[in-house]
Amino acid sequence: MKRLCGVNPPVITIFDEHHKVDIESSKRQADFLISKGVDGLAYLGTSGEFSIMTVEEKKNFINEMIKYVNGRVNVIVGVGDTCLENTMDLLKFVEQAGADGVLLINPYFSVYSTDMVEAYFGYVASHTSLPIIIYNFPDLTGYCFNADVVARIVKANPNVVGIKDTIADFNHVLSMQKVKEINPDFSVFSAYENQAMGLLVCGVDGFINATANFAPEYTVNTYQSAKRGDFNEAAKWFNKMVEAMDIYAYSTPLFLACKQAMYYRVLHHDGQERLPALSLDATAKANVYNKMRDLELL
Repeated sequence: MKRLCGVNPPVITIFDEHHKVDIESSKRQADFLISKGVDGLAYLGTSGEFSIMTVEEKKNFINEMIKYVNGRVNVIVGVGDTCLENTMDLLKFVEQAGADGVLLINPYFSVYSTDMVEAYFGYVASHTSLPIIIYNFPDLTGYCFNADVVARIVKANPNVVGIKDTIADFNHVLSMQKVKEINPDFSVFSAYENQAMGLLVCGVDGFINATANFAPEYTVNTYQSAKRGDFNEAAKWFNKMVEAMDIYAYSTPLFLACKQAMYYRVLHHDGQERLPALSLDATAKANVYNKMRDLELL
């Protein structure tokens, strides 16, 4: 089974003037990210606004992107949904389309017990041969995986091969290394740039972080430098990663500011947002633009 690790930006979804998925702009975005050395592209996560897209939209989008990426890097697809039938429908489709792995968030809105969450992951894992990355995002789901729960899921389901731990607690992310006692190739991913240096020293396997949408070289160079043991070089790029986090302050949710930064750097024109999201106002756009200039990315 393919090991998933390294830098995998949680790719934002671009909408056109009709609020439809903009496939051509998404191809330009993929080329940009691949040119900067990312290991994979993680589509349909939180930054990809999966929760406001239909299953059919997701299928069409992912089918186009898998064909376009054409094996240049891994393609990881978020398949989570509050409805199990939708999850299984999309999962079956992306497996046939050639995805390299899936990102699976636990059902959200209602908060389920640990037994229920384990049963859910067991069911999904038993119906696919694809590698599965658990997506832990307790701020949005109301449920937080701990290392013992993850270890049980991994022990029972060998194709559960990693976790994206979207949690600000450094020690919580680090605790997931314990799961490697079950599977030494289990991959732990962080979402927070300011955790990167310490986690790399401790052997964490990669990042699925939003600033990698507009400044992928910061995360790529931090990761690659640390992996070859050049921690002085890694620290230089890590400081840039942390500074890039300033972009997050300019929108709620934070991925909208990341989209604006990407528009400036890659597309050179604004995209359109889909309700409930709105385009940034002039002040926020100016803040993003000025920060990108400060970062010497424009």
